[in-house]
Amino acid sequence: MPRASLRGQVIHFQQTGQGPDVVLIHGLFCNIAFWWFRVAPKLAENHRVTALDLRGHGFSAMSGNGYRACDLAEDVAALMEHLGIEKAHVIGHSFGGAVALALAVKAPDKIENLTLADAWVPSLQEMPPLNDNSAWESLRGRLSKRGIQVQGELPRVAQGFFEELLDAEDDNPGAMGGAAASAGAFAGLQAGGGGRQRPSRAMRRWRELMERTPAHAEFRDPEGLTRDKLRRVTRPVKLVYGARSRYLESRDELIKVLPDAHPLEVPKAGHYFPLLRPDAFLGALEAPIEAQVVESPAQRLP
Repeated sequence: MPRASLRGQVIHFQQTGQGPDVVLIHGLFCNIAFWWFRVAPKLAENHRVTALDLRGHGFSAMSGNGYRACDLAEDVAALMEHLGIEKAHVIGHSFGGAVALALAVKAPDKIENLTLADAWVPSLQEMPPLNDNSAWESLRGRLSKRGIQVQGELPRVAQGFFEELLDAEDDNPGAMGGAAASAGAFAGLQAGGGGRQRPSRAMRRWRELMERTPAHAEFRDPEGLTRDKLRRVTRPVKLVYGARSRYLESRDELIKVLPDAHPLEVPKAGHYFPLLRPDAFLGALEAPIEAQVVESPAQRLP
């Protein structure tokens, strides 16, 4: 399990494949596993793929502070330096997209191009609540019918994942079998058996992060992501968003401020489509970037 000591912080990372460099940055509550089932292996056929656990997530150490997008971008830059990655296609999902943008502002020479997958940018959109008690009991009942029993409450980010998974199954029964198997890897839950599950390591770490550090406030800090700074990101940026995303406000504002933005929309997809619909996401990565800057509504992918 490779780790690097960077800026006084132990960061866990993984690499696979050979070729031009791609760096993958997950979002809140997630970890390397978000990419490692389908997206990373496919990209590794033609690229050297590097993914990391952001500090406080996965197997990276938890620090007392340093959870702003601009702080986490410094971790990514330090890892790239450590691994000899001079320039890369950087891909970020959710808050990982904000980290990717902060990296492009701070170290533009390290960026070949950017892909932001349903990115939430704190300077452009308020963060939805991290917990939603009112929706929890309804979700618990829907999970129970599928043999998933959860002890305590799920963090809102995990609630959102399961809501999206169940909605997709309701829309197209049986079509999400592979994605359903990924649910356990995402939130540490196991379907079947009917027994209560202990909170997963990911949940325990997330609760510790929220209770013992200022991460909850620092995630919302727009430092390094002001509109003036975002206008300096001159590399091409694909904005790949689900049609059902809660973060379309971030996308629409990014279209206005980024000099070279190229929005693509995945029909009937929500926030977690890179995990739940990896083929659609990989198709978006392969879609050619238009020569001109896109200022019109997002192109819809098939």
